[in-house]
Amino acid sequence: MFRTGEQLTQGGRERRMLRALYAFTLALLILFLLATIATFNRYTVANKTIRDSNAMLNALEAMVSGLKDAQIGVQGYMLTHDTVLARPFRLAQPAVEASMRQLDSLQHTGTTTKDLSHIQDLSRQMLKMIQDQFLSERGSLPGLQGSEEDRVHRSQELMERIRVEHAGLVLAVESMRDRNLTMERSLQPDTPLMLLIFSVMAILATALLFWRLFRALAKAEGAEAEIQRKVDQLNREMRTREFAERSLKRVLDSSPSAIMAFRSIRDANGEVVDFEWLLANRESERVYSRTHEPMIGKRLLRELPEMAEDGLYDAFLEVVETGTPFENTRQSALRQGAWVHLHALRLLDGFVVTITDVSEARRAQDLLAEADRLAITGGIARTIAHEVRNPLTNLRMALEQLTEELPGEVRDETTPFTDILRRNILRISKLISDLLESSRPHELDRQPCNMADLLEAAVASVQDRLDLQHMRARVEVDPALPRIMADPDLLGVALTNLCVNAIEAMEEGKGQLLLKAWLQRGRVHASITDNGKGIPEENIQRLFQAFYSGHSGGMGLGLTSARTILNAHGVHMNVESTVGEGTTFTLTFPG
Repeated sequence: MFRTGEQLTQGGRERRMLRALYAFTLALLILFLLATIATFNRYTVANKTIRDSNAMLNALEAMVSGLKDAQIGVQGYMLTHDTVLARPFRLAQPAVEASMRQLDSLQHTGTTTKDLSHIQDLSRQMLKMIQDQFLSERGSLPGLQGSEEDRVHRSQELMERIRVEHAGLVLAVESMRDRNLTMERSLQPDTPLMLLIFSVMAILATALLFWRLFRALAKAEGAEAEIQRKVDQLNREMRTREFAERSLKRVLDSSPSAIMAFRSIRDANGEVVDFEWLLANRESERVYSRTHEPMIGKRLLRELPEMAEDGLYDAFLEVVETGTPFENTRQSALRQGAWVHLHALRLLDGFVVTITDVSEARRAQDLLAEADRLAITGGIARTIAHEVRNPLTNLRMALEQLTEELPGEVRDETTPFTDILRRNILRISKLISDLLESSRPHELDRQPCNMADLLEAAVASVQDRLDLQHMRARVEVDPALPRIMADPDLLGVALTNLCVNAIEAMEEGKGQLLLKAWLQRGRVHASITDNGKGIPEENIQRLFQAFYSGHSGGMGLGLTSARTILNAHGVHMNVESTVGEGTTFTLTFPG
């Protein structure tokens, strides 16, 4: 049956409407993309301002705390002439100077618009006054003389001015940081929402193309019954179909997602027993074809049996039987460490599925979340350290003074108790220092690094432990691996901490430590695997919490410090463990 003029006119109108719809969809996608980029840029600026504000608050706090420690140490020295009491003064000087240099750097680079010169001048005067007090006191008698009391009084007045200036700056900087935090929180959900809208529109456009394709196929099947009578018409239809297929394939092959269509294979009872590939774009062939041959006509369960084990086959079967779309984000059963987003729709007696790799987006979200958690932990750690260290110093000074003033016999009797107090004071001080080190941000000196050298150096740093416990270590590195940009010293510390953690988990005489590095999808990956006792699933998320340790006597800061260093490098770390078999830490370096 030939088309009438009215049908041809209607077909022309449909094509024009379809082109208009495609153009409108493309314009919307571009607008959403530009809006998403703008939102992300605003979010990035707010995040940087927050980090800079935190850096300035930390520098101010460290400078004032150092001045306070130096003042307390010198005053204790002036009273007793005990050189032990002058130690805080000596330790505080470089810390104060480093803090002032950091504040200079923040102001010179335009990080802050606050005037820091006043508090810096006061701090330099205070440090100079404390140094003069210490130098003049070295040749005098213990105790405070008249002139010395006057200097002490002036230093206290100057310290009070510094405190007032510090409080004002802290209030102003915290106010600016809080405003940016509010902006950051308001923007945080916008970008994922826009990406979701963008993905939904792209999926709808793809579904529209599929609908167009299979409508053309249906018309071609109807024309086959009249092939003898309408050869010319059939040829025209075939040319139209081939053009549509080529156009669709070009569009699908340009997609970064794997797009595949399947038809159902049924047994004699009408039950679905498998699915056959009808369509696969270039990304599908690259990721899922194990023989590098065309996938059209092949069976799903025969080529990818992992989908049945992962439950995906049952999900696709439900899509075909019920018509309910399936959408899910999960770890890929075919590619270790990869996260994919799946969206399946019923299509005739089969289905079409779009599989998008969202690993990078997920890793970026994990790194941002981890950075926020570490920033909060670091702020708490610094607050605790500041509040604990001052009374701890007073305790140490009081203990030393008490020990010196006790008579000889009483001193001998109390020595065991004073030793206990002294050891525990030192242990608390070390705990505070380790906690601060594990949570502080690291400034990286990035340079090209050879992954093999880094792994070999990590093994060499723990070789004594391995030998002592009769364990073996092996390093396997792809010789074609490119260099990575990293701080070799800090990254070496992180790798060493991971190796130490692996050694502590293994049994003496049976331990096998394996360090590997390889290239996958343009990214460098490294893993540290042990055959130790493994980690229960419920404890994996607690591994990187400060002071959590699965080993008796452990302080629980090694993995926290390693996580902080790796986050500073932008390295994503994944932990897989089986109780009784061992644990693998997999590191994915940025491209």
